[in-house]
Amino acid sequence: MRYERVYIDVEKLKAVIKARGFKEREFCVIMWGGDTHRTINEFKRRPNTTIETAMKVCNTLDISLDELFSGSDKIGESPYIIGDKNIVNSAVINQDAKSLQSENKALRMLVKEKDERIADLKKVNGQMESVINMLRNLGQNSDTK
Repeated sequence: MRYERVYIDVEKLKAVIKARGFKEREFCVIMWGGDTHRTINEFKRRPNTTIETAMKVCNTLDISLDELFSGSDKIGESPYIIGDKNIVNSAVINQDAKSLQSENKALRMLVKEKDERIADLKKVNGQMESVINMLRNLGQNSDTK
């Protein structure tokens, strides 16, 4: 991966903090302790962040370093995947997803059809049971005469 910048993008960081449900102050308290007066703008004032600080940010927000720093993967048609929290926008994957959605829809239709068939068979079974009971009653009545 090639990174577009070597410092933390403060606007991107603010967006991630908000998306994770933190307030900026809560994030700062976790990063620098409860009695700190530092703010997110600390990353603007001191852009040369240590790897330790970058990792602490990532661990606090549960994101990867790739998400923290802007970068791009120009490796051809195949998406570049690292970790388990990837958002991949690829024509191949989109096509596979559509294929799976179609297959899922077809299987749901099949299950619905089978459920209807089972309901019909239960109905026929009930009818046959009532006919057998009726014939049994007729046979018992003729035996007693």
